[in-house]
Amino acid sequence: MDALIGPILDVIKFIGRNASKYLKYQKKFTEYVDDFNQARADLRAKEADFQQQLEDEHHFGKTPKQEIKRWFEKVEQKLGHAQHVEDKISKGKYLFRSCLGKLVDGATQAMKEVYAEGNFSGGLVVNDPSTIAVNLPTPEVVGATNVREEIYQYLMGDAVGLIGVWGMGGIGKTTIMKDVHNRLLRESKFRKLIWVTVSQDFDIRRLQSNIASQLKRNLSDDEDIIVRAGQLSEMLRGQMRYVLILDDVWRSFSLEDVGILEPTTNNRCKLVLTTRSERVVESMGFKKVKVPCFSMDEAMNLFSSKVGQDMLPNPTLESLMELAVRECGGLPLAIVTLAGCMRGKSDPCMWEDAIEELRGNIRNINDMEDKVYGCLKFSYDRQQRIDQDCLLYCALYPEDDEIDKDEIIEKWMEEGLIDGLGSRKAMEGSGHSILQKLEENCLLERVQDRSCIKMHDLVRDMALHITRKRFLVKAGMQLEEVPNMEEWGEDLEKVSLMCNSISTIPQTMKCLKFPKLTTLLLSWNELKEIPESFFEHFPNLEIIDLSRNCFESLPNSISSLEKLTVLLLRGCWDLKSLPCLSKLQALKKLDLGGSGIEKIPQGLEMLVNLRYLNLRRTIRLTGIPTGTLSKLCRLQYLAIHFKLESAEELRELNKLEVFEGWFHNLCGLNTFASKRKTLYKFSILVSEITSVRPLVFSNVVRFKGIKIDVGDEIILPYGIKELSVLECRGVRSINDIGLRDATDLKKCELRGCSELESVISSHCDQLQKLESLDLIELENLKVIVEVGAGESSVGRFSSLKEITLWNCDKIKKLFSADWVLSNLEVMDVRYCSELEEIITESEKKRLGSGNETIKFPFPKLRRLELWRLVQLQRICSENGVMVCDSLLSITISDCPKLKRIPLYLPQLEIDDEEELSPPKSLQIIQVRPLDWWEAVEWEHPNLNIKSVVRPLVQVVEWD
Repeated sequence: MDALIGPILDVIKFIGRNASKYLKYQKKFTEYVDDFNQARADLRAKEADFQQQLEDEHHFGKTPKQEIKRWFEKVEQKLGHAQHVEDKISKGKYLFRSCLGKLVDGATQAMKEVYAEGNFSGGLVVNDPSTIAVNLPTPEVVGATNVREEIYQYLMGDAVGLIGVWGMGGIGKTTIMKDVHNRLLRESKFRKLIWVTVSQDFDIRRLQSNIASQLKRNLSDDEDIIVRAGQLSEMLRGQMRYVLILDDVWRSFSLEDVGILEPTTNNRCKLVLTTRSERVVESMGFKKVKVPCFSMDEAMNLFSSKVGQDMLPNPTLESLMELAVRECGGLPLAIVTLAGCMRGKSDPCMWEDAIEELRGNIRNINDMEDKVYGCLKFSYDRQQRIDQDCLLYCALYPEDDEIDKDEIIEKWMEEGLIDGLGSRKAMEGSGHSILQKLEENCLLERVQDRSCIKMHDLVRDMALHITRKRFLVKAGMQLEEVPNMEEWGEDLEKVSLMCNSISTIPQTMKCLKFPKLTTLLLSWNELKEIPESFFEHFPNLEIIDLSRNCFESLPNSISSLEKLTVLLLRGCWDLKSLPCLSKLQALKKLDLGGSGIEKIPQGLEMLVNLRYLNLRRTIRLTGIPTGTLSKLCRLQYLAIHFKLESAEELRELNKLEVFEGWFHNLCGLNTFASKRKTLYKFSILVSEITSVRPLVFSNVVRFKGIKIDVGDEIILPYGIKELSVLECRGVRSINDIGLRDATDLKKCELRGCSELESVISSHCDQLQKLESLDLIELENLKVIVEVGAGESSVGRFSSLKEITLWNCDKIKKLFSADWVLSNLEVMDVRYCSELEEIITESEKKRLGSGNETIKFPFPKLRRLELWRLVQLQRICSENGVMVCDSLLSITISDCPKLKRIPLYLPQLEIDDEEELSPPKSLQIIQVRPLDWWEAVEWEHPNLNIKSVVRPLVQVVEWD
C-alpha cells in the first residue's frame, strides 16, 4: 500500500506546485502587467539613448560596433514579442489570466535580460578601418621651411622630447604642425600620431577624454580625475613609440595631472604643443621653437599660390599686389584671407581701392595680431550681407567646435537668413553655396573626412567683436549658472549659453526686459526647472533652443510668446508634457525628437503655419489624434516615431518634402508613395512591429517582418537610395520587390529572409549604381545572380564599393570572374559554412587559359575580411591572382582548407637598406591560427612576400 501512496503523493505535490504558480499569475496579474510595461519602457528608453549616442557619433566618422548591432536586433525581437503579448492581453479574458500571466512574466524577464546585456563598457562605436591613420588636411605649405625642419629634427633625434611651437595668432603654427604630422605619417617613423586640439577653455577631463578617443579607448565619466590620469597613462604606455601633438594651448598645466607620460630616451615618445604664449612654453619646460613672420618673398609666394597664377603677367597688377601683401605684415592667415577675397579681380582700380581700405583698417596698429584682424575685417566687409550674417551666426558655437554643415544650414533657415526661397531643397542648396564661399574666402575651415566646418580663433574673435553689443556668447565655458545681469545689455539680440552645465535659472532677473532679444540658445545644459516668469523677460523671442536638458515641463508663460517661430526641445527625455500651444500662431518649427512627451501637446492642430514637426524617438508617445496632421497643411518636414494606421492622414500635406514614418502594411506605403513622387528626403519603415530607426535621412525604405508575395504591388518613392528587406516572408529575390522606380539605388540590405534564394532572379537594370550590398543570415541563398537572369552580368555591379556576406550557409560561389569590380573597396565574408570559392570561372574559360596567369584587378580594394569559412578552398583559380593596389587591412581567420593566398601587391617599397618592405598603404594583416599562416602559400612574383609583410602580421584573438 505504501508503494502506491508514495507516487500518488508525489504527483499531487507536483500538480499542487504548478497549480500554485498559476494561481499566483491569476492573483497578481495586474502586478505582472505593470512589471511588463515598466520593463518595456526601460528597454525602449535605453534603445533611444543608444540611438541618440550613435547619431551624435555618426558626425565623427564612427560606426556602430557589431555587438551593439546584435543588441539592437535582440531588442527588435523582444519588443516585437512584447507587442504580440500586449495584443493577447487586450483580447484576453479573466479566466485565462493565469496562462497570460505566465506569458507576460516570460516576456518581462526576456526584456530585462536584454536590458542587462546593454552594457558596453568599451563604447558603442569604432572608427572606420580606413581611418587608422590619415593625412591631416593642409594646403600646400609655403615658407617656414627652417622651422618645419627644426621641429622634424627634434622629433627624429633623442635629445629633445618636449617641443613648444609658439608664435602669434595667424602665424601658421597649426598648419606647420599638420605638415610635420603628415611627413611623419608618410615615413612611418612612429607607431602612433595623436592630434588633440586643447583650446582657450581648458578642461582636464575633456583633454583626457579627447586623448583617449584618439587611441580609440574610453575613460569613465564617473571616475576621479586622478584615477582617469592613471588610466590614460597606461593607455599611452601601451602605444609604445608615439607623438602627441597638443594644438592651441593657452595656459600651462601639469602633464602628470592629465596622465600624459614624460618623454624619455627609453620610451622614445615625443610631445609637441602649439601656443601663442612664450611664457607657456617656458613654464612647462619645453624646448622653444618660435615661428617668425614670413619674409616678403615667402609672403608673395603664398599669396600667388592662392590668388591664381593667371593674374600675375600684368606688371602693374603685380606691383599693386605687392603693396597689398605688404600690409599683411607677413602673417599667413592675413595673406590667404586677402588672396581669397581678391581672387579673380583683375581691375587695377579695384586693387587700389583695396589697398586704401586695408590701410584704413590697420593704420596706426602696432600689434601684429590686430593687423590680422584688419585683414579679416577687410575680407568680411567684401562679403554679401547674407554671407556676413551667416558667418556671424557661427560664432554662437563654442570655440574650436566642429559644426555639422547640415546643422548650421538648419540654423540659418531657422533664423530666416536663407528663408523665402520656398522649398527646403532650395534653401539647403543656398546654404551649401554660402558655406563654399566662406570656405573659399578662408573665413571658415573644412574638417577633413567629415561634413563639418570650423572657425579659426581669430575669425571668431572678429565675429564676436563685430557683434559685441548684439550677441552675448558664453558657449562651452563650463558655466554652472546664468551670467550676471550686468552682462545682459539692453540691445542684445542673441544669447548663446549652449554646452555648459547650467542647472538652475534665478527666479527673478531684477524685473529686466530685453525687447530686442530674438534668439535664446540654452541647449546641452542640465536645466531641471525653468521659472514661470522667465520668458516674460523676453517678450519678442522668436527662437528658443532648450534641447538636451533635464526639465519635466515648460512654464505656461511660453504660450504668451506670440512671435515665437522656433521651439527646439530635442533630447529632453525628462519632458513629459507641454503647455497648450494654440496661441503660438507664428510657430514654424517644433522639434520634440527624443523627448519624453507622453501625449501630443494640446493645440498642435491650430498651428497652421507649422512647417517642421519632429517626433522622432518619442517612444512614450503612442499616437497622434486623428485629423491633426491633415490640418498642418504647410508642413515641409515631418518625422514621426509611432505607426501610422492610415496614410490618408497625410493626403493634405502637399508641401511635404522630408518624411520619416512608419506604415504597418504595403497598402499604407503604396497610398503614400503614389501621391508623393517628389520627396526630397525620406526614411520609411513598413512593419507590423517596431524597429530600430535609420540614423539619418538617406532616402531609405525598410521592410521588416512582413509577407511579400510574388505579384504584390509595391510602389517605392522616386529617388530611393537604400532598400532594406529584413526577416520578410515570401521574398525569393529582390525582383519580387519591384524596382521599376529605383533607378538611383545605392545600397541594398537583405537580412533574415528565409525563403530568399538569389539576389537577382531575372533581368534587372536598377543595380548599376549599387555601391553597397549586405547579405546576412539568408539560410537559403544559393547564388547572387541566377543563371539566365537576363543579359550578361558583366557591368551589373560595376559601381559596387562594399559587399558583406554573413551567415549564408548554402552559397558556394561568391563572384563570377567576368564581373567588373573595379570600384570594390570592402569585401567582408563571414560564417558561410558551405562557401568554397570567392571568384569562380566557368570550366571553359579555366581550361582555355592554360598555365597563363589570370589577373583579376581590384584597384580600390582597401579591406579584405574572411572569417570562419570552413569549406573555403580557394579565393580564385590556381593560376589566378587578385591585383590589389590599395589594401589597408587583410583578415583571414579560421579558413582551414585555404592553402593559397593569391594577392598580388604591386606597391612594395624599397627601404634605406635596399630591402623590400610592405606597401605604405598596407597597415595590418590579421590571421588565425598561427600555424595556418606558417603553412599557407602566398602567390606573388616576389617569392619572399611572407617575410616582407611579417611585421604587419597579428594573430586574431577575437571573432
